[in-house]
Amino acid sequence: MELYIFDRNLNFQGILEGFFSLRWIRRYSKCGEFELHCSLTPETIELLKRENIIWKKGNLEAGYIEYRNLKQDVEGKEVLVIKGKFLTGYLNRRIIWGIENLNTTAELAIRGLVNNHAINPTDTDRTIDLLTLGSIKNYTQSVNYQTSYSNLLDEVESIANANELGIRTLIDIQNKQMIFDIYEGTNRTAGQSVNAPAIFSKEFENILEQEYTDSLNNYRNVVLVAGEGEGSARELVTVGQGIGLDRFEMFVDARDLQSTIYEDGGETNIPSEQYREMLKNRGMSKLSEYKEIQTFDSKINLRSNLTYKHDFDLGDIVTCTSKKWGITIDTRITEVEEVYEESGKQINVVFGNNIPTLIDVIKREVR
Repeated sequence: MELYIFDRNLNFQGILEGFFSLRWIRRYSKCGEFELHCSLTPETIELLKRENIIWKKGNLEAGYIEYRNLKQDVEGKEVLVIKGKFLTGYLNRRIIWGIENLNTTAELAIRGLVNNHAINPTDTDRTIDLLTLGSIKNYTQSVNYQTSYSNLLDEVESIANANELGIRTLIDIQNKQMIFDIYEGTNRTAGQSVNAPAIFSKEFENILEQEYTDSLNNYRNVVLVAGEGEGSARELVTVGQGIGLDRFEMFVDARDLQSTIYEDGGETNIPSEQYREMLKNRGMSKLSEYKEIQTFDSKINLRSNLTYKHDFDLGDIVTCTSKKWGITIDTRITEVEEVYEESGKQINVVFGNNIPTLIDVIKREVR
C-alpha cells in the first residue's frame, strides 16, 4: 500500500511506499485517528513532518500528523512512530467564541458552529484555510441548545452523538478542499427489507473473534437539570424516566444557560418556555453520554460473505447474533479499525456503544 503525503495546504510532498504497520481508526460520531510505524531514515523524517497530511488512495478521509517519535527497538532497528488525527480534529483548535443559541435541527446546529468558528468567523485569524461545508442532507433531529466558550470539536461530537449522526471531513485533492460532512449510516438490519441485510455471526463464519459486553456501569436514565436562579427560585427540569431499581438518577448544573443574554451592548430575553426546552436539551445531551453499554467487538473475516465498504460500513445499523450465547442485537457500527501490517490486513469492528475511555469521562465531567 502506498501512502500519499501532502502539506497542510494540500500540496503534494511525496509517497511513502513501505511501512511496518498502520492502524487507521474510523469513528462515526467522533474524530478518527491513526498510528504509523516505518523505517527511520532521512527521507521519512523529511516526508513525515508534523502537520503534514497522510492519505490512503481511494479513501474519503485523511489525517494530519501531530506526533512523532524516533526510537530504537530491542533488536537495534530504528523506527519512526507517527500519530495523528483525521482532518475533523482541526476543530479541536477552536472554541465557541461567545454564546450560541441553537434552536434548529441538529444538522444545521453543527453546520452553524463549524461555519461560525472555523470557516467564516468574525475574526478572520480564526479561519481554517481550505475548510468548507458539504451539502445539506435535511436530517430532522432537532435541538434547542445554548453553548458558550467550550471546545468546538467537543460540542460538535456531543450533538452528533446525541442525535446519532456521523461526522467526517472529506479530502478533495484536486480542488484542494477539506469538506466537513454530516451523514447517517444505512439500515442493514435483518428486520428491514429496503437494503441487503448485514448479519454478523460466528455461525455465518464472517466473524473470526467476538467479544460481547453488557454493562450498566455509569448508566443513567433520569436527570435533574438546574438552570439559573438561587434556592427555591432556581429553574429545574427533569428529563427521562424510570421506576424503582430501574431508575438511575443524575444531576446536571446548567447555570451557564441564561435566559438573558448581553451581547454587543444589547440585551436579549429568551421566553420561559424556550429556556426550559434548552434545559431539557442539555439533560438529553448528558443522558446520551451515559447509555447502557452493549457492544460486540469483532474481528472481521475478510474472506466471508460480507465485504467491507460494500455490504457494510462505518455508521451502518446491522444485526449481530450468537446462537451459542443466545444474543441478537440490532446495533450501529460506531468504530472500524483498519490494521495494515507486513503479515496482512485486519479489520476490527465495534458494534454499539463502547465503554467510555478515561479521556471521555474527564471531558464529560468538565463540560
